[in-house]
Amino acid sequence: MKYQKNKTGMIDKVKRSFLRMTSPFEFGGSRRSGSLASINFPPEMAQRDAAYCCALKLLRVNLFSHSDEERRGIYSLAAALIGISLEKAESIYKAARNERRTLEYAEMIRFAVLVKNLLGTLRDLADYQYFIDQTENGMTAFFGNTLINNFKISDGTFSNSEIGIYNLLIGMLDDAESTVLASQTQTRKLLTKSEMERYEKAYAAYLAVFEKMDPKNPQFMPEI
Repeated sequence: MKYQKNKTGMIDKVKRSFLRMTSPFEFGGSRRSGSLASINFPPEMAQRDAAYCCALKLLRVNLFSHSDEERRGIYSLAAALIGISLEKAESIYKAARNERRTLEYAEMIRFAVLVKNLLGTLRDLADYQYFIDQTENGMTAFFGNTLINNFKISDGTFSNSEIGIYNLLIGMLDDAESTVLASQTQTRKLLTKSEMERYEKAYAAYLAVFEKMDPKNPQFMPEI
């Protein structure tokens, strides 16, 4: 399917669209203060937190009032945002350990991996249902009624699975929210005053970009 073929390319394009913002010097960093890793911490933490925040906003809506196509777009964008957050969290975790600073936790990284994997499952389930809706007539003519009837039966199974997994995911996100917020607050407390100012500036910039990303656009490009 075209959607499946473009999936990797879409996420890669999302990441490239933020490449210009990954420089710490865009947010007031100085080349003469600290290591390159420590200079990167504030904007990377901001990107991590803003992407996670926007992913949650996407998911906390009445998703099943949307069509299969719209849901798969929402799942895909949320997965891309969690992927960005995860990538930054892993980078911070590794670099901060070398700097002897605790600016990320391994448990948070494992949780983000789980969320991203569940979003991938939900995206595939919605994609399956969309595929069946789009190809039913042509497949009936080619394969016959028996095959299509089996597809329709399995479609109900996949729909129920999607609802169950979505409810599980939202429950997990709700249960984890206080811990996630506490973790973010704790790591921000370890920033210096100058670093915190850079974090806040970067967070506002990333949040503005992420919030404009459109799940209806297959390339996830911000609306102009």
